[in-house]
Amino acid sequence: MVVSGVRGAWLMILALAGLMWVESSVAADKSLAVEEPAATSAATDAIPPVGARSYQPSVEPERMVKEIANTPFQTQSTGVEDAYTAMLRLQLPAPTTPMTMGAEAPGQPLKLGFNRPMSDFLDPSVVASQTWQWQTLADGERVTRIQVTSPGATALRIGLRIRNLPVEAELRFYSGQSGQGPAYQVAAKAVLQMIDANRLAMANTSGDPEIYWSPTLDGETAIVEIRLQAAADQNKVDVAIEAVSHLAANPTQANFSLQSTAASCNIDVNCYSTVNDQGQNIANAVARVVFTSTGGTFLCSGTLLADRADSGIPYFLTANHCISTASEASSVQTTWFYQSSACNSATQSASTQTLLSGATLLATYTNNDMTLLRLNDQPPSGAVYAGWYWDNVGDRYSAIHYPKGDWKKISFGVEDDLYSCDLSSGEEFSCKLSTTGGYLGFVVDKGVLEGGSSGSGIFKDNTYLVGTLTGGDAVCNNTYSFYGRFKTGYNNGLSKWLENSKTGSLENPQPSSYLSGITSLSGWACIPGVSQSGQGIQQLTVEIDGSTDIQAGYGTIREDTSSICGGNNNGWGLLMNMNRLGGGAHSLRALADGQEIGKASFTITTLGTEYLQGVSATYVIPNFPTANQNVQIQWQEHLQNFVMTARNVSGGQSGVQQSTTTTESLPELQPVSVSSSASATTMAATQASAALLGSLENPQPASYLSGITLFSGWVCHPGTTINRVDVEIDGTSYQASYGTIRPDTVSLCGGSNNGWGLLFNTNRLGDGQHTVRALVDGVELSRSTFTVTTLGVQYLQGASGSYRLMDFPKKGDNVVVTWQEHLQNFMIKEATVH
Repeated sequence: MVVSGVRGAWLMILALAGLMWVESSVAADKSLAVEEPAATSAATDAIPPVGARSYQPSVEPERMVKEIANTPFQTQSTGVEDAYTAMLRLQLPAPTTPMTMGAEAPGQPLKLGFNRPMSDFLDPSVVASQTWQWQTLADGERVTRIQVTSPGATALRIGLRIRNLPVEAELRFYSGQSGQGPAYQVAAKAVLQMIDANRLAMANTSGDPEIYWSPTLDGETAIVEIRLQAAADQNKVDVAIEAVSHLAANPTQANFSLQSTAASCNIDVNCYSTVNDQGQNIANAVARVVFTSTGGTFLCSGTLLADRADSGIPYFLTANHCISTASEASSVQTTWFYQSSACNSATQSASTQTLLSGATLLATYTNNDMTLLRLNDQPPSGAVYAGWYWDNVGDRYSAIHYPKGDWKKISFGVEDDLYSCDLSSGEEFSCKLSTTGGYLGFVVDKGVLEGGSSGSGIFKDNTYLVGTLTGGDAVCNNTYSFYGRFKTGYNNGLSKWLENSKTGSLENPQPSSYLSGITSLSGWACIPGVSQSGQGIQQLTVEIDGSTDIQAGYGTIREDTSSICGGNNNGWGLLMNMNRLGGGAHSLRALADGQEIGKASFTITTLGTEYLQGVSATYVIPNFPTANQNVQIQWQEHLQNFVMTARNVSGGQSGVQQSTTTTESLPELQPVSVSSSASATTMAATQASAALLGSLENPQPASYLSGITLFSGWVCHPGTTINRVDVEIDGTSYQASYGTIRPDTVSLCGGSNNGWGLLFNTNRLGDGQHTVRALVDGVELSRSTFTVTTLGVQYLQGASGSYRLMDFPKKGDNVVVTWQEHLQNFMIKEATVH
């Protein structure tokens, strides 16, 4: 143990292996300075504990990633011709430095492998799907295969960058060594939903949302296969092999452990009773975790956690120093019942199984080194959801964990004191005594804790988790360790999920963003595990500038929220003409049944009128989104804004003049002449059937859409209840939210809650013409054709730019448009209107 020189006030713990370890015994220095206690929240101290719950479904849950029968690769095919499909072979050079398992930089989890970016070895065009060859099978299905070899690897994970895939596609993964290890398949729809969930979570964390890591594949060669149904659009495949993770050991193999095996003083979990007085085996709540990050593949431990509503949502608790980003969470593989078959038996339990479908990041905290995930699969039958409550100094606990990745072990000890710890250093972490600290000291007097145990829980009465492991010293039967306190995590915000409180997000507007014209105020909200039971959120309202409350439509399908909420009809949206608020700064709060779920300040620029009529204009934005590319934008009156109508327009640069008079040196763009069939709109009722009144207002016939927009309108059936509104796009139906307040419909409908809307990323549709139908309880209300222009990806990241559009809205005027990533579109930022 290393003690700092500042009056001995800090315990300095060297950070090594998966758990941050030192090599000598640690004894708490009671002479160290103690911080003054802060006021304690009576509300959080008074809550009742949550007990453990067993999970025994009648049938084993469906898995997102499914195993294909363990047979040689050649027999995995669907037909004889399929077995001879051509395969692109990518050969990496042998690593120059052999990897030693577990030897990693201090402060990181236990390392199993390192990443090898393909760009370090191969031309980017070779690893991109645009250059891959496809074979069409007799039934019309198309197949492409890519083989990757990293010499010397015991196992591989393949990192795919997925910019786009048809939902009808399927991914398959095989070991390239005949008959070695299982093969896997996963539907493209599930992968796309995972990527969307990553983007949602990455609003508050770092990472790359587009990377999907394959299951662990045995051997030094792995094969990726993409299969398209006959009806799928092959042009929508935009995938690249981003990297491989080169593993020195395969954690999915039976009897896996590191070369330097766990210490002999570790205690087999089966040698002590871990069953509580309710008959639940708390050891079955603990799983081993393997995940891939930017630096490689790592191993930790974690615990399945119950919520108060007993919703069955698979919440999973681990350490922040293990998993802290959405991309790491999505790569998670959890192994359950990885233990001996009996006390000190040399035989592995026959119940061992691994889930490969990843997880969603819900919350992560550094002040107590704690991360909450939601597994993308339900746990296996027989798992236990651990209960939870507060710790108390002097209480005895059991620690259940996976030291060095070995079979499940158990240790025993007593809580010694409370600490504040600092994990910011890469080589050590330091702790000092604090009566209000986020960590507890745990003296292990039987057993030991080692690297790989990080993130595991300690339990009171084989029922209640009270903390997760950060680090300590690895001394047999005399280990001093530090655990992040569950109570601190609860107060940090875990209560939002575990108490089934309202959660959600305001996605538009973003803080300090720009809005203009008619746009959608939007986001999502739910009560995790409760919303789908009929007792969920009843009303979503938007408060503008502290006074105006407007009801938004609630219930739009949002697949990317399923992993957080337990269901998907959680989207909300409100189409609003920003011009009515006036130019300048404004504030907005989103309220779910009166509880704030998000707020933002934003700036509006108007063109001097609430609804600009009779104007048309088209401009070409140069060098966007990258150099030597351009995009054409065109004014759409019904949206009171510009949308993208074409990209890489021939001769589009001729209208550009570089500003020499403006201090910000914005490019000054002159209008170009194009024909336009878009027309102005007024509110008109369409009588689709007897007494059914309403309108599809966006998109207008023969109009243009781009980026993230709201398909919207209104409908009523005086004297009859409307159950649902669906938006059918190119034959695929999506449920819209219904019930937005529309005062302009009162005279026709006799009431005002008649608005409907569906927030949609039109980039998903691809370039070209599309058809939309609005359906009211299955009856067509209206339809429209529209044209979409994309920038070649579903969600453009990292682009920016502002441009001055000259002579708009009339000669001598000008406006400045700026790219807003969260809308995937341009917004008006400034206007000079005479």
